[in-house]
Amino acid sequence: MFSISTAAFALSSGTIGAALSSSLSNIRSIAISYGIVYHPTPVSFLEPAHALGCRLAQHLWSNWGEDEAGLRDGEVDLYSINIPLVEGLLSKEGLKICWTTMWRNSYGQLFKKVAGPDPREQRGTIGSVGPDPLLDGSMTAQNDPSVVVQKRSMELIFKFEPDIAGLITPTLDTLPLGSDAWAIHQGWVSVTPLRASFGEPPTQDIKGIEDRLWKMKL
Repeated sequence: MFSISTAAFALSSGTIGAALSSSLSNIRSIAISYGIVYHPTPVSFLEPAHALGCRLAQHLWSNWGEDEAGLRDGEVDLYSINIPLVEGLLSKEGLKICWTTMWRNSYGQLFKKVAGPDPREQRGTIGSVGPDPLLDGSMTAQNDPSVVVQKRSMELIFKFEPDIAGLITPTLDTLPLGSDAWAIHQGWVSVTPLRASFGEPPTQDIKGIEDRLWKMKL
C-alpha cells in the first residue's frame, strides 16, 4: 500500500490505526507500508519487499525497544515501517535501514468551492436593521416565499480536490533530517518507534497541581 509516513498521512491511516488499537490492548504491533515510487510498480519489487518486511518485523520482535512511557512495562508501544519500492530491493546490498522520527507536516487545502456565494460580497446594506431572513428561523417560505429562493442561491458546493503536492512530492530541503519522509526520499527504509497517544508539548515549567490551575476567570 501507499507509504504511511509523516504525521498528516499517519493520522488518517487505517494501517497505523489498527496497530494503535493493538498496542492499546497491550499487544506488540508493527505497521508495515510500502512507498510507491514508480507507476506502475514493477512486480519484481514485491517479493523482495515482502521478504524484507518479514525480516524487519522478526528482528524488531526479538529486539523490542524500551520506552519509559510505554504502555507495556516500559516497552515501545508500536513501530511504523515504510519500505520504498525501488530498484535497490533487487540489489545484493539491499536497502539501507534507518531509525527515524515522524515528520510533523500538515495537509494543504482539501476541498475546492465549485458553486456558491462570493464571500467578498456583502449581503444587505450598511446600517440596515431587522432580522436576517437567512439566519432567522422564524421566517419561512409560508410567509415569505423569496426566502427559499435566497437559501438556494446561498448554497455552497465543494468538491474533493486536495492540494497535497508538498506531501506527495516534497523537495529534500523541506524534509527534517532523520525523519521518515527524509529516509523514503533517500530510497531508504524508515523504522519509526511510536507511542499510542496524542503527542503533548513539553511542560517542564509545570511542577505541581497549582501550576496547572487556571488563574483567570472566563
